Order: sequence, then structure tokens, then C-alpha cells
Amino acid sequence: MTEIVSLRVPEFIDSDCYSLLLSKISKEKNARIGRYKRISDAYRSLLGELLLRATICDYTGISNDDISFVYNNYGKPSLAKGKGSPFSFNLSHSGNWVVLIYSDKHLALGIDVEEIKPMDMGIAERFFCPQEYIDLIAKQGEEQLEYFYRLWTLKESYVKALGKGLSIPLDGFSLSHQSGDVWFSPEASNFHFKSFRMDEQHIISACSELDDLPNNIREISFVDLCHYFEENNCGK
Repeated sequence: MTEIVSLRVPEFIDSDCYSLLLSKISKEKNARIGRYKRISDAYRSLLGELLLRATICDYTGISNDDISFVYNNYGKPSLAKGKGSPFSFNLSHSGNWVVLIYSDKHLALGIDVEEIKPMDMGIAERFFCPQEYIDLIAKQGEEQLEYFYRLWTLKESYVKALGKGLSIPLDGFSLSHQSGDVWFSPEASNFHFKSFRMDEQHIISACSELDDLPNNIREISFVDLCHYFEENNCGK
């Protein structure tokens, strides 16, 4: 089973609540969050970590205190082995959203969410495959902007699934729209791709080794997340 969950990031978090939530994560993550210059970046990073921890607790039986992560040579995290049930995940945040994809199996997963902003077509020409660029410039206005962000997030989701960072060039594989939310890459035919419109300002895309990507995204509210850590007495 693979699922995608999302959480809308609030514009403001009460200082007492913020301090309480910070106490639920590791000292190392806490220190990294403290180095952010913009509070919005700190919020996204903190809530992404909490969303991940709550999900791990629910689906593996591991307590928050016992959660630990290991990292590959490119910095991609995974749950330390030998802890609870199998669990694979990938996390992304941008703009007003934090999104998490996870599975109860050991497999490669990737997810990316991006806030839609005006873009430079030169970026597409530089990083997209020739056919992708041709498909993009054939579109106009808002349709073109959305197509750009669908391609970009799909590519990012695949790169994140492989966990090899910038060693995977974005123009080293191509993507084309199939039907509905489904996309296909001939160079990555062992992966399955979907792209969703979160709202008017955000696009989210995901990929998985298994053909079990969900058709819908489950949203968790900030209030429910806070209640989870309060009611379950999750320490750290």
C-alpha cells in the first residue's frame, strides 16, 4: 500500500505551541530548523518532520523516542533498519504545503511539490529533453506554466526516488502525459508516475516502483497533527 498525505502550513504558529512541537523532534533537526532565516521555511521543515514521525508511529508501531534515520551518500534519509514494520518514504515541502509519500514495503518512492510562479523558458530549454521542450512551447499562458511545473515535479520525484542527487541529469530521461493524472517515462519504464493539482498555486507529482500510486491525496490538518502529539504523549 502506497499513500500520499498532505498538510497545509499555517501562516502563524503560537510561540508556546511552536516550542512544544520543536520538543518532539531530534536535537540535530531542531538545530537545523533554528538556522533558517525565514520562519516560513522553519515551519515547513518542522511540520514535515512531524508529519513523517506521526506516520511512522502509526504504521510501524515505533515510538517517537525510538525513531532514527540513516542517510545515503547523497543525503537521502530512510528509517533505520530493524525498527518496526517495513516503511519507505519521501518528503517534500513548498509554499503552503508539506507532502509525504510512504509505503509499507521497501521500495523506491519520490515526491515533489512546487509553488507555481512565473518561470524562465530558458530553464526548460536547458533542463528538459528536446521533445518535452517542444511539447511545452506548443502551449500558451497558464496551460504552459502548469505543464512546466508538472514536468519539473515529475522529474524531481524520480531523482528523489533514486536518491542520487544531482548526479541524475534532468534531461537524461523524458516524460509524457498518458491520461488523467498518469505519466510515462520510457527511460524509467520500471517506475510509475502521477501528477496532481493541489490547488490553484501548487503542483504535486510522485513516482513509485510499484503500480499502486493512489488516486487521491489525504489531507491532515495542522490541528489534528498537534492533537496527535498531545494525545499520544509523544516525547523525544
